[in-house]
Amino acid sequence: MLWADDGWQGGSRAEAGLAAPLTLPGMCWPLQASTGHLAATTEHITGHFRAGAGMDAIVACDVHPAGKFRNGAARHWCRTHQCYWGTQADVAARQASGQLRCRLHASPMGYVLYPERFDPARHHDICLRAGADGLLQLRARADDGGALLARDVPVLAIDCRALPGLFAPDVVQLNITPPAAQAWLAALRAGVPLGCSDCARCGHPHLDLGDFALAPHRRHTCGQCGHDASYSATAIVSTPLWRLRDFARRQPRRFAQCF
Repeated sequence: MLWADDGWQGGSRAEAGLAAPLTLPGMCWPLQASTGHLAATTEHITGHFRAGAGMDAIVACDVHPAGKFRNGAARHWCRTHQCYWGTQADVAARQASGQLRCRLHASPMGYVLYPERFDPARHHDICLRAGADGLLQLRARADDGGALLARDVPVLAIDCRALPGLFAPDVVQLNITPPAAQAWLAALRAGVPLGCSDCARCGHPHLDLGDFALAPHRRHTCGQCGHDASYSATAIVSTPLWRLRDFARRQPRRFAQCF
């Protein structure tokens, strides 16, 4: 148990006087979203967690300026919950609570603490695929000694220091979450055109989820900074996993299979 909240019930979680949030190595994801953010600039998340993994975390907002709304009002973007802040209701809630947090701040999130972190630069014969049971299957041999690494995990962090130039310089790891893997497989089955669109403002790769992962489009909203006017050359479903697979295909000495 990573928090103490006796008597706490349902949606009142964020208002129930929980213990101080913890900052731990981990990754999280909204349970319902059309965009996502896999290219992480930190290995840690901050929030309240009942266990090492689950679907009930309350994770702290990570809110940053994101330009303006059409009416000229200041707009912010919450990277954690993948939504904008700045409506009149948001401003009123901030005045009442004294906290800058998005409308989804109390929404449960999926999470895994201390996820498997994989460094492709130290392995070869790498095989990464999504299993029928929903787990990510990782098989690889260590460059030093040839020991076999075999993992079946719900999430996987790819060390981006081993992938120079593949993503923006501030990206430390690529977090492959269950929604991202599910969206990738759904897009492959549907035969839609895939690619990876980078944000025109911050350079982070865009991730389409849900229905957006089945409907190719040119305009993409950035999960990192909230910029909503980046356009791909053609209509695509965007996912960083496409670029990871493309990189793997150009590295046959290291990768045997990547999705």
